[in-house]
Amino acid sequence: MGNIFAVAGASSDTSKYWFKIYKDIKKAGMNVYCVNPRLDKAEGYTFYHSLKDLPEKADTLIIVIRPDLTTKLVEEAVREGIKTIWFQPGTYDEEAVKIARKNGIEVHDACFMVQNGLW
Repeated sequence: MGNIFAVAGASSDTSKYWFKIYKDIKKAGMNVYCVNPRLDKAEGYTFYHSLKDLPEKADTLIIVIRPDLTTKLVEEAVREGIKTIWFQPGTYDEEAVKIARKNGIEVHDACFMVQNGLW
């Protein structure tokens, strides 16, 4: 497990799944950032438009977006040197996974929170 996390799929709606992941990773004492190309701030949280905009390089990407949007995100993750990607339930895309694996990224198709004992 990496030390710095990015949650892609963060939105202004804090009742959604992304927020529980973000909040609980932060509560566990880990560095985590919200990624959304269309938001700067919402509910007092800072959002970064892309992985390259993060204030520090992320090791792990947690995907909480629709599968049809993941390929472009994974291509960015490759460019940014992400080492591990977690496709949260309902986000898996075969093409995105192929790109990640071809580039040496460790891929998980499971809930990051459950698999790492945070839930």
